[in-house]
Amino acid sequence: MASPPLLYTPKLILSSAHNLLLYLCPSIPPSNPYSLLDRHRSQFAIISGSGKINMEDPAKRHFLHLRSTLYNNVSKVSNASAAEDQTEGDRWFAGEDDDGEDLITIGLFLKPGDVVELSQAGREPILAVFVQQLDNDSQFYTINGKWAHSNLSQISFAIPGCVDPTLLQPLIPFLPTDPDKANPKGEVHVPPEVAAPVQDLLDDLAAQSEAVYRQNAPVLDSAYTVLADSRRTRMITLAQIAKALLGRGNNMWTPTSSDLLAVRKALNHNAFRFRSDQRSHRLTNVFAIRPKKDVETVETVHEWIREYFEYQAKIANEPQKNVLRSKGAENVYKFLQKSRRLVAKSRKDREPASGGVGPSKTRGAITLRSDEAFTKTDNEIITFLQAWVLNNQFQNMSGLHSACTDLVAASGLYQPGVIQHPAENEAQLGLVRRATGLVFLQEIGVITPYENRSIYDEQLMLPTVRLSRNIEILNEKAKLIEKNPDFRDSMAASRRDWGDTNIYCIDDIGAQEIDDGISIEKVDGTELEVWVHVHVANPTAFFDKTHTLSSLAAHMTQTVYTPERTFPMLPKWAAENHFSLRCNRPVITFSSRVGRQGDVMETKISHGTIRNPVSITPSELASSLGEKTKGERRKLVVGGDTAVSDETRLPPELSQVQIEELQNLYSVAKRLAKKRQERGGISMFNSSPSVRVFEGVDKPGLTWNAPSTEKSRFIDGDPIIQITKAAPKGFLRFDTNATNIVEEIMMLGCSTAASWCGERGIPVMFRGSIAPPNVNRAPSEELKHDIVSNYLAKHKNPPLRLTMQYMESLGRAIAHTSPVPHRVIGVSGYVRVTSPLRRFSDMIAHWQIEAVMRYEQRTGEKFDAAKLSGQRNILPFTQRQISESIITLSPREKLIATTQRNAVNHWVSQAFLRAFHYGEAELPTTFKCWIRYIDLGGNRPGFKPMAAGLMPEFGLRVAIRDVEDAQLGDEWEVALDSVDLFNGRIYVKPVRLLRRETDATEYGPS
Repeated sequence: MASPPLLYTPKLILSSAHNLLLYLCPSIPPSNPYSLLDRHRSQFAIISGSGKINMEDPAKRHFLHLRSTLYNNVSKVSNASAAEDQTEGDRWFAGEDDDGEDLITIGLFLKPGDVVELSQAGREPILAVFVQQLDNDSQFYTINGKWAHSNLSQISFAIPGCVDPTLLQPLIPFLPTDPDKANPKGEVHVPPEVAAPVQDLLDDLAAQSEAVYRQNAPVLDSAYTVLADSRRTRMITLAQIAKALLGRGNNMWTPTSSDLLAVRKALNHNAFRFRSDQRSHRLTNVFAIRPKKDVETVETVHEWIREYFEYQAKIANEPQKNVLRSKGAENVYKFLQKSRRLVAKSRKDREPASGGVGPSKTRGAITLRSDEAFTKTDNEIITFLQAWVLNNQFQNMSGLHSACTDLVAASGLYQPGVIQHPAENEAQLGLVRRATGLVFLQEIGVITPYENRSIYDEQLMLPTVRLSRNIEILNEKAKLIEKNPDFRDSMAASRRDWGDTNIYCIDDIGAQEIDDGISIEKVDGTELEVWVHVHVANPTAFFDKTHTLSSLAAHMTQTVYTPERTFPMLPKWAAENHFSLRCNRPVITFSSRVGRQGDVMETKISHGTIRNPVSITPSELASSLGEKTKGERRKLVVGGDTAVSDETRLPPELSQVQIEELQNLYSVAKRLAKKRQERGGISMFNSSPSVRVFEGVDKPGLTWNAPSTEKSRFIDGDPIIQITKAAPKGFLRFDTNATNIVEEIMMLGCSTAASWCGERGIPVMFRGSIAPPNVNRAPSEELKHDIVSNYLAKHKNPPLRLTMQYMESLGRAIAHTSPVPHRVIGVSGYVRVTSPLRRFSDMIAHWQIEAVMRYEQRTGEKFDAAKLSGQRNILPFTQRQISESIITLSPREKLIATTQRNAVNHWVSQAFLRAFHYGEAELPTTFKCWIRYIDLGGNRPGFKPMAAGLMPEFGLRVAIRDVEDAQLGDEWEVALDSVDLFNGRIYVKPVRLLRRETDATEYGPS
């Protein structure tokens, strides 16, 4: 059996380092990380005094007054991922992938006067004080006396409230106001005499931290030896590390800002040993201390590579001498020899392509065949390379990164011209990068030829990487529970029997778990008022937050879906056998009485048991209501036909009563959509394609084959990949069809939950949106009027430029412990509650709600958090714990969303490579492309202008090369150019301009 690579779920040691993901369970007391939490806690109370912000209430329309406070007390659900090897395509994808969200994240948690560390590649971080927000950029004054503009990825650490904001006011007149035009080398900076008070404070802080470092250098420099475990990863906060190293056993000792900076300096000098996730580290301040065994492996192989190149240098300089190879050099030499033999065998069946390998020349079923065995030293070198390629463990560590690139280059296997169908420009063709490393590991038979590397992220903590001992124990306990479930219904006394009520469960074929269903009920005495019920699976009524399944769910955060496999949050047996919606299953129901204009007149939450679920797919629903799918639906299949098809299912036979109920639900959905639109809410077309992967004709999904580190393994045959997509009319959806019923009703259920919790002051993970401060853009009300009146009301798509301006004015998604208006959706509050089988945040909300319902049933009084703040144990989670969960869960939610998107991009790129370069499927000669992003090259040598856009036929994001006159909103005809398998990117080249927004009032397909 193959041994696991140096990629793993962190193995948590529950000493002072608490399980970051399981801390919500009382059996594992929560950690108290020093970061921004203290400021969060004190200011949450200021914001959430009433527990609710009602955007309809005139008395609270000065919400903007609170916004500056909100910025610093919410954790935006954001995505931050950075590529180590900057390539031509990175310029576009850096701007396109995050849709602008990351650029305003700093403004959501920094206040003027906060001191931060600005990361610098290959250099020590620099201290700076946050001055102000300029559009999407944050402006700082640095310790070296200059201003700087930064984004999320450069902020690694923040200390709140170090500098009095009034001291910053004199600096502002000397600072640039347009980040795009500012030139740090050519502009006048703040005069020293003006900046002196701020400069002195920064200098003092730096001097104090240096003094702490010097006084404690022996301890700080030996931090890894003191803190690391031999075989398990320790998850520990910066404050806990500081206390362990500098506290000298004093439990009452707390670190100062200078202490923390000194400790961070020591940890930064050992970046591989002390791992931090830059996507969330600024909020959590959590480090993962790698096991000594893993560090030993990396350092040993690194030394072997150094010895090998020293040997190569000696024989080159002194060819007449018989230079002996050291043991390390011999290990590398033999590994490279074996690698050349294996690569030669691989290339008989597969070509090396850009960031991967091409399809097998052997057609047919997927079969595995073993080849040469790997020695123990081979295994260690492979483990070293996997840490670099699959998990990017060496990011920003130039020494380790260079060792890997040099090793792969030394094989002599990747000279210019070797890679077929290259995706990079000519200047980069000869470079060895991580993408080359992936090709190398595939060609020597370690990694499968079509491996989806996105699932190897250490922070995901998926079972595809090495499991921790804690998770192994939890899985063992879960298996025992499966044999003898210990579930007890805590809401049994209040369950309603829904009897013969039709509960419509609308899901695609193959849905892994059925979380929700909907029903409708007429209100007596009225014609157009109805009760709309959202029935949701109810696992939280049967086990509390201390249960084994709760710990597993906290570990996963949510179910991870990729085209080839699903990683469930809850064990499959629990969801399918006990909680997924079927006949006689328990539900929690979110009910809303909806008026004729789409207004919600009343809300309530109840528990019950359903008896009559009706399963139907969205397409069957549309057909039953007399609608046909509008627009052309494209389909691309490579690798053969599939026997599994949506068309093979017989649609359900619906009664006339059921048809009428569905028509009424459709009518309600239209009213709700119109009401949201009136409030400024928007609906986007889903641009992503549907991608399915099949191991065989009648076998959906793909068996996971772990990296083979004991012997080389080659694979004949390739998976079947199926891509389907209905071409959208544009970017905004201005009408509602039958397939949108579920979307509208689910938003209703989530806003109902927010209203119910907000009225009672219950802390849960509310979702909302907020715009960045000091943004120089048109007010959203003006833009809304323009879009709604001139376009959406006339069933026309607004220009993309106008759409993007409006979306920016609405703000970005945030999470908070009390209601925040969600202007993007167009509701006054929003709490995710409809998917407790696949989202842990939904489970948290359900636990909170059910605790309050039991309290109200027991006392006969409406719960009021403000009045009951002194009473303990009513709610499972305190406001402090919810605020901590936001900081903990939000980055993971976005990481999972990014992983799922990257997985789709991976399989799309695989399919297009096989269709375009290997003729496995017929593709159009040209495609339409809607321009969404322009990059003129940024005056970078060797980089030509590039645009990014959407190919609506397949819903694919593409980069357009060498297009110098493209404008935002253009529609171009393009042809395929190349495919980058490593990054899941498709490049196209322009053919001709089809339409320009300035020439047309409506944007969309011709």
